[in-house]
Amino acid sequence: MITLIIPYYCQPNMLARQMEEIAKYPEGIKVVVVDDGSPDPAADAVEIPDYVSVYRIDADIAWNREQARNIGAYVCETDWLIQVDTDHILPLEAAEALLSHNLDSALWYRFPRYRVGRADSTRKKDPIHHLKKFGRIHPHIDSYLMTRAQYLTAPYNEAYSGHLGGGTPFLEVQKKIHGEPHTLPDEICLHVYTSHEVSDSSIVELSRDKAHYSETRKRLGDVPPKTMLFNDWHQVQ
Repeated sequence: MITLIIPYYCQPNMLARQMEEIAKYPEGIKVVVVDDGSPDPAADAVEIPDYVSVYRIDADIAWNREQARNIGAYVCETDWLIQVDTDHILPLEAAEALLSHNLDSALWYRFPRYRVGRADSTRKKDPIHHLKKFGRIHPHIDSYLMTRAQYLTAPYNEAYSGHLGGGTPFLEVQKKIHGEPHTLPDEICLHVYTSHEVSDSSIVELSRDKAHYSETRKRLGDVPPKTMLFNDWHQVQ
C-alpha cells in the first residue's frame, strides 16, 4: 500500500478536484490531507469522504508546508508515501499503474508531469506553449515517492516555516543519503492544474520573498533537522 499526502491551504476548489479523482482510486492507495492552519478549514470547505484521514495544524503560519508534510509522513501507516502539492493530482490510471509497478526500497522516485490548462503566472517557465491546454513539462522537484523510513531519516526542517523555501535543503539531504531520485515510467505521472482549469490551484496571496530562506540556509546548512512537529496539531477525521 502507498499513502498519498496532500497539504491544504485556502484551496477548496482544488481540494474538491482532488477528492473527485481519489474517489476513483482502487484499494491500495491511502490518502492523508494535512490542513496547514487554513482560515477556511479543509473539513468545512470540502466534502471529504470518511476513508480520507484529515489532520490540521492549530496555528495559521504562512508557508508551513514543512510541518504539514512532516505530519503526513509521521502519521503514515504504509511503507511508501507520496508527497505532492495541492495542485498536483495523481490520476486514476497512474495510481493503478503505480500499484502494479515493482518498486525498489533502496531508491526514491520522481514523477513525469503534465500540465492541465493554459499557463498562468506560476507556469511561465514551462517548456510548452503558454496557450497549450495539456502537455508534458519537467518533473516537479518537490513531488516524489519514497519509503517512510527514507523520509524520516531526514524530514523537512521546520526552521524554514513562515517563509517560502525549505524544499531544496530537504531534497539535497535526501540526495546525499539516498542518491539521485529515479524517474518513474511515463504512465505513472502527475497532472498539475493551472488557475485556468481550477481557480485556486495555486496560492498567490502569500509573499514569495526568499530572503529569510537564504539567510536560514546559510546558518543551518544542508543537514537533517534534530526535531520536527514544532507546532500543535490534531486529527480532524
